[in-house]
Amino acid sequence: MFECILLDSILKLNGERTVYNIYHLLTAKKSTQTIQDSNLFGLTNYFGIYNSLTRQAFNQEIQRLEYHQLITVNPDQQTVHISERGKMYYKKLREEQADYFHLNGEKFHQKADRFSKNLLLFIQTLTHIHRKNPRFIPIIEDVESQQFVKKVWNKQHELGTATILKYLYQDLTMILENFPDDHAAAFVDSLTSLKKVGLSRYQIAKKYYITTHDVYLSFMNIIHAICKAIETEDNFRFLPQLYPVHQTNKLLSDSTNQTFYYLKQGLSIDEIANVRNLKENTIKDHIVEIAYIYQELNWPAYITEQDYRLIREILKKLESKKLKDIKSLLPDSISYFQIKLVIALEGRNNVEENQYV
Repeated sequence: MFECILLDSILKLNGERTVYNIYHLLTAKKSTQTIQDSNLFGLTNYFGIYNSLTRQAFNQEIQRLEYHQLITVNPDQQTVHISERGKMYYKKLREEQADYFHLNGEKFHQKADRFSKNLLLFIQTLTHIHRKNPRFIPIIEDVESQQFVKKVWNKQHELGTATILKYLYQDLTMILENFPDDHAAAFVDSLTSLKKVGLSRYQIAKKYYITTHDVYLSFMNIIHAICKAIETEDNFRFLPQLYPVHQTNKLLSDSTNQTFYYLKQGLSIDEIANVRNLKENTIKDHIVEIAYIYQELNWPAYITEQDYRLIREILKKLESKKLKDIKSLLPDSISYFQIKLVIALEGRNNVEENQYV
């Protein structure tokens, strides 16, 4: 799965960004550049899906792909291209995984992380209480999850441990039956109960002959599938109780969120720049970032309809996403900011067509 994600990202970037743009994407670096690129190149599904990935491990995987001649690396510019061999291999992987690929980092990367902690800790807690053994070392040290699980148990304990265990079993079975047997089994192996401690990534990787990267991503893929089902269906008996309902997952950097606040107050670009003591170009980049996500952006304040249509026509004709290539075909009066704004607005409408599946 990790190979497929990397090759898909490399294919879509097409050498127009450095390889570390992919690393920043996977680890949810909330910079304006990373967020814009995730939208521009149709990679929002991968945003934040692998927060624990180290730069060293990422480099090793890129080197391995290069060793197997699946990609070519330009060390001077730190850019990568997928080879013809890589394209064929990627196509094979995509076809094999398409039916059970559910990662959606843009929507779930924060909720999935929180939900997975809640789920793991609740199952451990519940199985211990069920056997009247309430003393144990929690596998999740996160205080927020510990408080959340305690609150859920206090609220739902009247159902009884046997009933809640039954509901959880039914809910998880309903999800896991949609995945290959080894994926479902690996997920179950990661759970901790009274009688068994969940296996580590390394132990699961060794048991199923896969990489530790795929262990993690397979687990998160199932978690994302649960998140999606909770938000779109009404078939679960208990899992929604463990779902974080108050988190937002809009892909905006913290600085952009502040700019958005002032935009909604009716301030102009130069006024916001003055208030925030930032350059106008920085505020413009924030506006582009906002344009990818929020429909309420008042874009006619920054570009005429005529210029918008002109840029859109050039975008349709030109395959390259390099701004210099686009700018060279437009009148000098049209700015890079306006080009990026139209790319964002058009990309928001067509983002579903650019996703992995």
